[in-house]
Amino acid sequence: MSSSQPDSSPSAPLKASPRAVLVLALAAFVYALAALERISPPVVALDIRASLGLGPDDMGLMFSATFVAYALMQPFAGFSADRFGPRRCLLICLALMALASVWFGRSQSMLSASMARALVGLAAGLAYVPAVRLAANWLPDRYFGLASSSILAVSALANFAAGSPLSKFAGAHGWRASFVGMGFLAAAVFVLVFWVIGDRPKNVSAPRPESAAKPPASLSFFQTAGRILSAPIFWLLGLVYTGTDLMYNTFTALWAGPYLIESHGLDGGTVGGMLSLAAVAFLVGGPVAAAIGDKLKSYSLVVVFLAALNVVTCGFIVLGPADAPRWSLYALCVLAPLAIHCTGLLFALGKCFFPENVFGAAIGFMNLVPFMFGALMQSVIGRFLASAQRDPAYMDLGAHAQYARAFQPVLFWAVLTVAAALWLRRRSRDTLYR
Repeated sequence: MSSSQPDSSPSAPLKASPRAVLVLALAAFVYALAALERISPPVVALDIRASLGLGPDDMGLMFSATFVAYALMQPFAGFSADRFGPRRCLLICLALMALASVWFGRSQSMLSASMARALVGLAAGLAYVPAVRLAANWLPDRYFGLASSSILAVSALANFAAGSPLSKFAGAHGWRASFVGMGFLAAAVFVLVFWVIGDRPKNVSAPRPESAAKPPASLSFFQTAGRILSAPIFWLLGLVYTGTDLMYNTFTALWAGPYLIESHGLDGGTVGGMLSLAAVAFLVGGPVAAAIGDKLKSYSLVVVFLAALNVVTCGFIVLGPADAPRWSLYALCVLAPLAIHCTGLLFALGKCFFPENVFGAAIGFMNLVPFMFGALMQSVIGRFLASAQRDPAYMDLGAHAQYARAFQPVLFWAVLTVAAALWLRRRSRDTLYR
C-alpha cells in the first residue's frame, strides 16, 4: 500500500497561510493540555497515593487505566478525524477532559479515581491525531513532518507545567484543586476551538472520490481497519513506535517522581524543577529531530539513534549507581522523553505508505499499539516494584535496587526496539525523498 500526495493535489494547500499557523497553534495547545492531564501524576503521585491510601501496585493499575483508555481511543480518533472532521473531535476532547479532570480532583476512592483517569485517557486520546489531521489538511505535504513533530514538541509545555509549577501549586492548594483547575481551563479552551478552528482552508476542498483510491464515505470502520492492519509496514512502524515511546510512557509519565524521591532522596520541589528543565529539551527535540532527518534525507536514521538513546537512559536506571551525582539525574530527566520524538518521524514515513483517505485512521491504529503496551508496562513496573519491596533480599538493598529490578523489562524492550528500528531503516530508507 503506497500513496504520495504532492503539494499540487486538489486537496493540498499550496502554501502555509497565517490562518493555518493559528489553527495549528491552537490545536497543538489542545494537545498540550491533554498531555498535561495525562502526564501530571508523577510530581504529585505520592500525595495522591497517601490521600487515597494506595500501594505501588494500586498506583500502577490506576494510572494504567489512563493509558488503556487513551490507546483504545486512537483508532476511533483517527477514523473520526477522517470521517467527521478534526474540529468536532477536538471539541469532544475538551468537553470530556473538563468533566474528567474535575471528577478526578473530587474522587475519594480508587474506583472513582480510576474511572476518572480512564475518562482522562479517552478525552486525551482525541487530541493528537485530529491535530495531525489538521496539519495534513492545512499545510503543503513538504511541511507535514516538521508540523507533526512540532505539535508533539509543544506538549513540552505540559512537561514543564507538570513539573515545578504543578508541584508548587499542589503544595499550596493541594493536588485536588490542581486537577479541578485544569478542568475549568479545558472548558475555556473549548470556546476558543469552537470559534477559531475549521477542518480545512475555505478555498481547499476535501479529496474528491475520483482523486482517491476509494471515497472516504464508502469505507466503514472495519473496512478501514482491515485495509490498514493488512499492510506489513503498519506492524513494523507500530513495533518501533512501541519501543521508542516506552521510556516516556513509563518513566516520564508516572514513575519519574517516585523514583527520584525514593531512590535518590530528592524532595518534591527539586524533582519538579528537574521535570520542568526536561521540558525545555523536549520542546526543541521534535523540530530538531525532523530538521536533522531532512538534512540527512533519512528519518529512519534518526529513529535508530533515538531508539538507542532509550537503551542508555533505561540502562542508567537499571545499572546506574545509587549515589549518582545530581547532574546525572538532571541528564536522565532531560534525555528520557526524547525518543518520543520518533512519533512525528514515523507518521511522516507512514504518510508515504497509506492513502490520504485512511491516513488519519492509520495514525490512530499506530497510536493504539504503544499506549496499550505502555499501560501494560506501567502495571508491570508497579507489580515488580511491590514484589521487590516485599522481598527480604531487595528490602535490604533499598529503594534504588527495587526500582532497578522494576525497570528491567523496559530495558529488555528498549534493546529489542533498536533491532526493529534497524529493520525499519532497511525497509523504508529514503522513501520520503524518492
